[in-house]
Amino acid sequence: MKTAILVLSQSGLNLARGLRASPAWPETVVFGPSCVVGRCGGGPVGDGQSPSNLSKTFPSGEPGVFGWIGPLRLVVPEVWREYDAIVAVMALGIVVRLIGPLAADKRRDPAVVVVDDAGRFAIPVLGGHGAGANDLARRVADLLGATPVITTASDAQGLPAVDEIGRDRGWRIERIENLTRVAAAVVRRQTVAVYQDSGGRDWWLRFGPWPEHFVRVESWDEIARLDPTAVLVISDRIEPVSLPDGRTLVYRPRTLVAGIGCKRGTTCETIAAHVEATFAAEGLAIGSLAAVATVTLKADEPGLIAFARSRGVPFLAYPPEELVDVPGIETPSERVRSKIGIPAVSEPAALRASGATVLLVTKTKGPGVTVAVARASGNATPYHIGIGVGPNPGA
Repeated sequence: MKTAILVLSQSGLNLARGLRASPAWPETVVFGPSCVVGRCGGGPVGDGQSPSNLSKTFPSGEPGVFGWIGPLRLVVPEVWREYDAIVAVMALGIVVRLIGPLAADKRRDPAVVVVDDAGRFAIPVLGGHGAGANDLARRVADLLGATPVITTASDAQGLPAVDEIGRDRGWRIERIENLTRVAAAVVRRQTVAVYQDSGGRDWWLRFGPWPEHFVRVESWDEIARLDPTAVLVISDRIEPVSLPDGRTLVYRPRTLVAGIGCKRGTTCETIAAHVEATFAAEGLAIGSLAAVATVTLKADEPGLIAFARSRGVPFLAYPPEELVDVPGIETPSERVRSKIGIPAVSEPAALRASGATVLLVTKTKGPGVTVAVARASGNATPYHIGIGVGPNPGA
């Protein structure tokens, strides 16, 4: 998380230096008034450039520390736009007044944490769950030996925060417009139905014990009979339209690997259309796509690379020798074997990348593209985004 630390005093600067020294904070920079960071006259000191597009700041001469001239109220809006998180070492009232006019959308606003000048408390002010301010406050408190002051209702009651379920596993949330209503049902301890057919089953452990008002259901019909106040769906399959409107949240574990083969020059749009059509026809959620896999002979294919990038997933390419004897291939092709020496591309690539031995969807053909789908195991580790071979998805 790209983090900015704002300080107003020398003691605040010392605290910021301690935070920035942590190996866990590689992208953290510190901003302070010119007098505090070393030059009351203002202006650049030493080599270096101001980070990002912050026009009102300058290098202090100390690596990772930048100064500003003039009032803080002119600096904060620029920091707000450029950083994912802000740690402000100053009075809470100052921060509230400065960020109040800037807060617009909980899905896009940065996380804001306030730390007192003595380093006693770390207080999430904005973006507790959605932007990760609660977790940030805990990390700051741990590094400073401070007390995190967490006020969100779910945390205070030891209940799951619905906008944090599966976040550490890379799960995507759908029906986000229902977040507030579902979160209210959770903290009010009203009946919440939980349907899960994919992904790691231990997601709830990080929040504490299983809540008594959470009811596990094994079928969509059970949800209708239960008539719960809210519904949590954890699935890589398209849910029925009959689910309660306005009170359902859907989580997409990254469990599905698309093995893809294509002709040279096949466009991203063509590939995307066929993959999405295949997923829809099989009742699979495209939001659960974990990775795109192929053979190294296609590793430089612009359409494939662009498709993986557009979905925000890894693009994995395997040498032909690693796709020759993969168990589970169902539709080998002598034409493919004669050209590149392996029985297929899409099926073995999907199986190899997922770690599965059985295909979820056998090869489907589109205009210049083939797609096969395999599901990773629920206990596998998510991929890190990048090109190359990584561990299996499926969390």
